[in-house]
Amino acid sequence: MQERVRAVEPGGSRHGSRRLVGTSQAVEALSKQIAVAGRGRFPVWISGEDGVDKELIATLIHEASNWATGECLSLDAAVIPEPLLARELFGAEEDAIPSLPSAHEGALMRAGRGTVLLEGTQALPKEIQETLAQVLSSGRVSRVGSTQETPLESRLIAAGTADLRDLMTLGRVIPEFAERMRLLEIQIPPLRERGEDILPIAGELLAAARSHYQDDYGNPCPVLGFSAAALERLVGYSWPGNERELREQISGAIMVARGTDIQPEDLLFGWDSPERVPPFRDAKRAFEKEYVIRILRMCRGNISRAARIAQKDRKDFYDVMRRNFINPKDFRR
Repeated sequence: MQERVRAVEPGGSRHGSRRLVGTSQAVEALSKQIAVAGRGRFPVWISGEDGVDKELIATLIHEASNWATGECLSLDAAVIPEPLLARELFGAEEDAIPSLPSAHEGALMRAGRGTVLLEGTQALPKEIQETLAQVLSSGRVSRVGSTQETPLESRLIAAGTADLRDLMTLGRVIPEFAERMRLLEIQIPPLRERGEDILPIAGELLAAARSHYQDDYGNPCPVLGFSAAALERLVGYSWPGNERELREQISGAIMVARGTDIQPEDLLFGWDSPERVPPFRDAKRAFEKEYVIRILRMCRGNISRAARIAQKDRKDFYDVMRRNFINPKDFRR
C-alpha cells in the first residue's frame, strides 16, 4: 500500500528543486513570505493550482524556522481514504479503528517540533476540519479513541487549490478552520504567469534529472542541455500542469534525446488546443518509439534483454526498432 505520510527530503522537495528558483516578482514575494513564516510557529495556508510546488515552499519554511528540530512530513488528503484521515493526522489508540487495530502515531505528533504539510485540504471532511480548528485553537491534540491530550509542538501548513476566501464561499473550507489558517496566506502564481522563471527552473530540473539518471543507470547522463529551439518551445508553452508538467517533460526528454541537447521533438507537449492534437496513429507511433528508446537506454543497447523486459519476442522487438529507424548501437556506451 502506498505510504500515506511521507517524510520530505532535507533541503528540498522530492522532485529535485532544493531552492526557490527564478527572477520574477512573484519569486521575490515568496522569499519574503517564507522569511516571515520562519520567524514564528503559526499555521500557514498555501494556495496554488495543481502542479505548482507547494511542497518546496513548505520545506523552505520548515528550514527557515530556527525552532524546528523535528521532521517535515507531507500528507495528501485527496489520496488518503476518508475513514483513515483522522488516524493519519491525529493518531489512533489500539483497537480504535477495527480495520487497523494497532496503535498509530499521527503526523501532528510524529513530526515533533517540526512541520506537517497537508495538501488537498479542500478534500477534508467537515468533521476533520472542525477537529483541526479545535487542535489549533487549544494547542493540544488527542488520538482517535483517547481522551488524553498532548501538547501540539508541530506547525501545520495546509495547502489547497484556491485561497481561503474562495474555498469558504464554495463550502469546501469551514469558517472555524479558515480563521485559524488565515494569519499568513501564501499564493503561488501559475507558471504561465512567471514566464521569466521557466528557463531557470528548467535548468534546475535538468540538473536533478541528470543526477537521477546516473543513480538509476550507473552512467553519466549524455544529455547536457537544451537546444535554442527547445528553449524557445519551453518559453512559448502555457504549462497547464505547472512545475510538475515541466519536471515530467524534462525527465522524459533526457530518455529520448539522441544527442547532448534536448530538441523540440523530445518535448512531448503542445496539445493545448484541438488544432495541435496529433492523429491517433501518429501519437501511437510516437509512444512506441519513446518506449523502445527508453528500454534500450536502460539495457545499453542489448536487444535480447530489452525484448525480455518488454515481454516481446526478440524478432518482433527488432521489427519495432526497424520501422522507427532506431539503431541499438546508439545506446551501447
